[in-house]
Amino acid sequence: MRKEDLLKPMNSHFSQTSENLISNSQNSDAPTFKTGTTTVGLVCKDAVIFGTDKRASMAYFVSSKTAEKLHKIQEHLYMTIAGSVADAQYLIDVLKAETSLYQYKEEKPIKVKSAGKMLSNILYQNKMFPYQVGLLLGGVTEEEGPTLLDIGAYGSILPDKFASVGSGQNFSLGVLEAKFKENLSITEGKEIVIKAVTSSIIRDMASGNGIDIAIVKKDAPAERDFIAIKE
Repeated sequence: MRKEDLLKPMNSHFSQTSENLISNSQNSDAPTFKTGTTTVGLVCKDAVIFGTDKRASMAYFVSSKTAEKLHKIQEHLYMTIAGSVADAQYLIDVLKAETSLYQYKEEKPIKVKSAGKMLSNILYQNKMFPYQVGLLLGGVTEEEGPTLLDIGAYGSILPDKFASVGSGQNFSLGVLEAKFKENLSITEGKEIVIKAVTSSIIRDMASGNGIDIAIVKKDAPAERDFIAIKE
């Protein structure tokens, strides 16, 4: 066999099928709907605080006013979702199962970064046909302290002190940039998260119908709250 032949791409049934699937997906005439949301995460001195709006939309249609975008993965670990609801709900179920199996085996809470790596691996393995999601994962452990991860659809992991994902993220990020400081108290952090999501609800058409709040602490169950917003 010549050296040149080793450099030629393999011509197999699998590669042809994959190319046809990619080609068909790119040229599909199926209608797509732009979805919108606002999710926010912020690290405080002793907690991670999450806030999300409650509206689910398809293009200009409001499909739900009570959408759940803030989910408990474990007692110390929460995640917000943006993008395709079906994709996000599947990933929530998988991550709950995987983290539960880990904790049963190790008999200790899973680290936030370990759970983030689990999720990143799932997303990266499917990057040819990616899950249409934007996720914030965060919590508090003894070793890590308050930790927040911004996880992209292809599996990227970006640790940060604050983050926002969704159609209203630009408005929320403006508030977070202006208000955030190190060692915020839980009360101060909650006020900032509410202001950030509220700013998106006011300006972003696809965000609205109130704010879900979760305050994830180290030595106590997470606090949940709902804030009604006049629009």
